[in-house]
Amino acid sequence: MRTRSIVLLVAVCCSVALSQKLSQDEREILMLQDQRSLGGGKLLAYLSSKESPLRYRAALALANLQDSTTIIPLFPLLNDRETKVRSAAAFALGQIGSAMSQNALLGRLHVEADASVISRLAEALGRCGNEQALDAVTSYKPTEAASSLKADLAMSVVRFALRGIKNEQAIWYCFDLLDDKNADVRWTALVALWRMAPHGLIDVEISKRRDELGKLAADPNADVRMNLATLLGRSKSSDVVDILRKIQKAERQKGDWRTQVKIVQAIVALIPANNELLSDFLEYLASPNDHVKIATLQAMGALSKQVVQTSKDTTKFKLQLSKLALTKNNNADLVRGEAMVALGRHFPDEFVKGKFLQAQNLSVREKTKAIEAMSFIPSGQSLLSMIKYLDDDSVRVAMAGWDFIRRFLTPASINRMRQGVSNWEEIRSALYRKTLFSLQRNDMALTNLVANALGDTSYFHLFNRANEADSLVHALMNAYSKLSSPNDVETMQAVLIAMGRIADKRFLPVLEKALQDADKTVATNAAVALQVMTGKDYSDKIPQATRPSRTDFDWDTLESIKPDQIATLTTNKGIIKIQLLKDDAPFTVLNFVKLAKKNFYNGLTFHRVVPNFVVQGGDPRGDGWGGPGYAIRSEFSSANFSRGACGIASAGKDTEGCQFFITHLPTPHLDGRYTVFAKVVSGYDVVDKLQVGDTIMGITFE
Repeated sequence: MRTRSIVLLVAVCCSVALSQKLSQDEREILMLQDQRSLGGGKLLAYLSSKESPLRYRAALALANLQDSTTIIPLFPLLNDRETKVRSAAAFALGQIGSAMSQNALLGRLHVEADASVISRLAEALGRCGNEQALDAVTSYKPTEAASSLKADLAMSVVRFALRGIKNEQAIWYCFDLLDDKNADVRWTALVALWRMAPHGLIDVEISKRRDELGKLAADPNADVRMNLATLLGRSKSSDVVDILRKIQKAERQKGDWRTQVKIVQAIVALIPANNELLSDFLEYLASPNDHVKIATLQAMGALSKQVVQTSKDTTKFKLQLSKLALTKNNNADLVRGEAMVALGRHFPDEFVKGKFLQAQNLSVREKTKAIEAMSFIPSGQSLLSMIKYLDDDSVRVAMAGWDFIRRFLTPASINRMRQGVSNWEEIRSALYRKTLFSLQRNDMALTNLVANALGDTSYFHLFNRANEADSLVHALMNAYSKLSSPNDVETMQAVLIAMGRIADKRFLPVLEKALQDADKTVATNAAVALQVMTGKDYSDKIPQATRPSRTDFDWDTLESIKPDQIATLTTNKGIIKIQLLKDDAPFTVLNFVKLAKKNFYNGLTFHRVVPNFVVQGGDPRGDGWGGPGYAIRSEFSSANFSRGACGIASAGKDTEGCQFFITHLPTPHLDGRYTVFAKVVSGYDVVDKLQVGDTIMGITFE
């Protein structure tokens, strides 16, 4: 299954640790949650249990089921005598996300005295409320003793903004929080502002408050400086460049790589209106930090070739990119790889002259990046080079070929190449053979990419006109027959979508069978394809929920895991210690511990690193498509994603497996969408050093 995917955790005041020995009731609630079942009313009955831990646990279970029929039964728990239960009820209502909950949440907000519950009420309103609820949140006045609530209220504004709900009152409210003594309040308010941007009032306020923002540019807290840079990148104020210069000046002293990544991203957003900023990229391309170099090279992808080639520094850019593309970086080969991509995009002649794909010392990752670079050079020769890699012995190289050749397969590109290439029929014939061969390799990732190509009907019709479509139809059906949920769900979806677009009647039996798949997402895509082909509505045939393909109620092992269990990840860059959050994600923690004790993770790599976002590893394939051979349920809890949070990667709800990620910074947009199962307690410096290809040597438990 491909992941996307995808933070020091905020302590949960209302959390109550699972006892070492679970009662039968606790087990039943956890089982019902994992089975996504109300148990014929059993789960709802626990909401009125005399034991508060059971009421609490039942509310969390409903947060995971996300069934709108449970909203009204949850309302009484907002008035529960136990704070932890009231918090869990608010969290559950927010996760369900229905507007039906707004009035009950607002009513409780006006009378609640406990700060931890107020925080959860504000969070829930941010997930389900309308503009009236936003006004109520920004009008709320916490007591002096609970002034830290301002950060939670600002985070609620973030959650409103993530749903597109914003107004002028919220903007003024957040600007007024920027002089708060608490750094968490300042940076959270800045997150809310950039989430509400672009907005004319924000631009006006930035200009009015440029001196105040100029002081924040040197704020001692890196999260403040990072989010200020992001806000500036989303504004059209004439003062943003001056403020950004102040952040740059401060960073030359502070040297925080995460802030520098945000500066680079702001610069690329501002260049269209401030062309002079382009020269600043040269400074960051020469950074001693590999994350900064990679982020700068990736940011250049948002710039037009004309902007770079007409710059007064164009020669310097060409020399710097060529140097990085030619230099082997043993610590982070993505530096060289992204430099090749930037060179191919902005200086294609220089890339061709460098003959990078013929270099003998390319790693697999560097070769895939060289293929990506070639895809930005639209010529018959480039197409011929790309075709060569479609059936490469290395699946990862072949995947890159299929991923990037699609840039050549648009109707306009095909027509251009037909006119400019004398041996077009040979090219078409080679594409046909390699499409057929790739489907026959029975690799789920390759099948996914080929299905995406065939789903573009202009590509499929290349072969239809040559009477070669029949064999591809049969090959696509045969490839689908080798797939099974849950491990291949994403590929199954891609094939079904392609079948619907091709609309060949021979696909109907396959689609009708897929409509009965235990995985709801597979059945949904089959229903859509069937409707396209037959004109009939099949929505009533789709199962209400994905049935679990695997459950693991190993209570003995679960109970043997300490509530504050520490896991030690030994990597080639150093040691990271994480605390497992057994109470928040019991079955995820159980799965992780059992895999680790089987040495499953030993020798696996970090295959995905997004500078100042996440590092991701634990994939047995090493390319983002691997899993343990089964899927486990998502486990949503009130633990949020801050710096150092460990989450389980997924391709959608209830598709988690073995891949996990660690965040570089707070990422509230992941809250309630991904499972948080641990938090880093030491080794942040090691997390910050990790690059694609770094290795997990082993995982042990204290």
